[in-house]
Amino acid sequence: MFKNLWLSAGKNYYDQDMPLQLFLKYIGFKSDNDLSLLGSYVSSKMIEEAYYVDHYARPVLKRWSVKGEEINYVEVSPSHLQTLYDLLRYGVVAKSITGEADLLYHFVSGYLISDAGFFCSITVTEQTAYGLAKYGDEEAKTLYLTNFLRKERPWMGATFYTEVQAGSDLGNLETLAELRTDGKWRLRGIKYFTSNVGLADAAIITAKPAPPRPGAKGVAAFFAPAYKTNGQPNWKILRLKDKLGTITVPTGEVELTDTEAYLLGTIDSGIYIALEILTIARIDNSTAGLGLARKALWEAYLYGNERRAFGKRLIEHPLYLRDLVEMEAKLQATLLLTLISAKIFSDIAPREKPPYSSAYHYARLLTHIVKNMAAWVSIEITRYAMELMGGIGFLEEFPMAKIHRDALVTAIWEGTSNIQSLDMAEAFYRKEAGKAMLEELAVRINSLKDDAARHKLSAALDNVKELANYALEDGVELHAKKLLSLLGHIAAATYYQEWAEKQGEEWAAALSKIYLYTVLNKEIDSKLVKKGSEGLLWML
Repeated sequence: MFKNLWLSAGKNYYDQDMPLQLFLKYIGFKSDNDLSLLGSYVSSKMIEEAYYVDHYARPVLKRWSVKGEEINYVEVSPSHLQTLYDLLRYGVVAKSITGEADLLYHFVSGYLISDAGFFCSITVTEQTAYGLAKYGDEEAKTLYLTNFLRKERPWMGATFYTEVQAGSDLGNLETLAELRTDGKWRLRGIKYFTSNVGLADAAIITAKPAPPRPGAKGVAAFFAPAYKTNGQPNWKILRLKDKLGTITVPTGEVELTDTEAYLLGTIDSGIYIALEILTIARIDNSTAGLGLARKALWEAYLYGNERRAFGKRLIEHPLYLRDLVEMEAKLQATLLLTLISAKIFSDIAPREKPPYSSAYHYARLLTHIVKNMAAWVSIEITRYAMELMGGIGFLEEFPMAKIHRDALVTAIWEGTSNIQSLDMAEAFYRKEAGKAMLEELAVRINSLKDDAARHKLSAALDNVKELANYALEDGVELHAKKLLSLLGHIAAATYYQEWAEKQGEEWAAALSKIYLYTVLNKEIDSKLVKKGSEGLLWML
């Protein structure tokens, strides 16, 4: 019966996603049968459970036991919890920790799962396990790491970074960490946004070792289990947040009172470790956001293929078809750049520690770009796909409203567009990653076979260089977002055009040209729309 609500239910979101398959092959990703099984599971059991939780079974905080003991228990339905364990069973966390697969496997799983709530639980679990495995001391790893790798009821994680006075400004943290005479760290403070709280068995927590040093360099990163060695809760859950979307992940406020913790890395490297761990979430945010866009576009296409108006199917109307084709081109171009960024980070990050190499900063630069691009593409496509379905799309009884509500958070989580712009500018200028990126794009553009695309992209790249130089004179912060946006569009258009030329398919060439024309505000003719639409037939 769920197929009557969700038109793509039962599709295999991995095997049947043709652009995804083509892009993964193009970047050299080795396919894994577990992703095929995951793609089937998500399109059947997971999306139905996510819909049910969103509408009827929100997480509830239980503060006290019947005996009057504080228990910090977040109650979710048994099927909600089982769904998370089912997702973890496909190795979406464990494989990258054991080395059976690299981080790219995890990032691709985010695109398939994409439910912003369920995958948030997976993301923070990956971050926690990654941080412990890479930077934890031997005692902490011996005691806790294998818990994340269990086949049955594996541990889940969380990241406690944000405070009410310190969101993206980590240097303004007030949580204190004290090293006691027994050699153990204890944390005190309040964390304001704590996703997966009550489900998490451990967390990565940022704090300032006493006596606190000013600014971001005073921040250290810690690993803390949810329960102390005496069995008591290691933190107090004050309340759960009432959110617009992402209902399938409980988000709360936490008070740390003598919270037992293990230092990750060194005190001096804490801010870098925290941000490295955050970068995983930023890529997850990108792939999952685009996964939401894919599901929304899939729904709109299937709906338009059957819905009739004015004597013919919606997709037979030029306006409707053009909308679908333009969104498909935008989604594909952004997805390709995001997967390339994810692969570069996956290849570099696991073997690097602070101070990082220029290659790491280049990977980080790309991450800021795709995080911003993917979020806005996700919001735009989910919103407009909803519009294409008319009033049906706006009804909460069908999935489009939930998909769009969940997409909205992708521009906020892990740093807003302003934060991404500032972090991008730091990598672009101070770490000189911008110079490397501009040089690489120039080489790729000059190698394109299509004369018109080459000339247009070369001119656009010159404009970016001019803006980058002007920003240095007029103020980098003022122009950072414009630079971030232009860089992203040109990089996506370049890689997409390069891929299309190697692909050799007329529909691919048409879609890449449509994306380029969209970026450059050029008009798109009917022949391009018709040819590009052939690249959508796989969704049937």
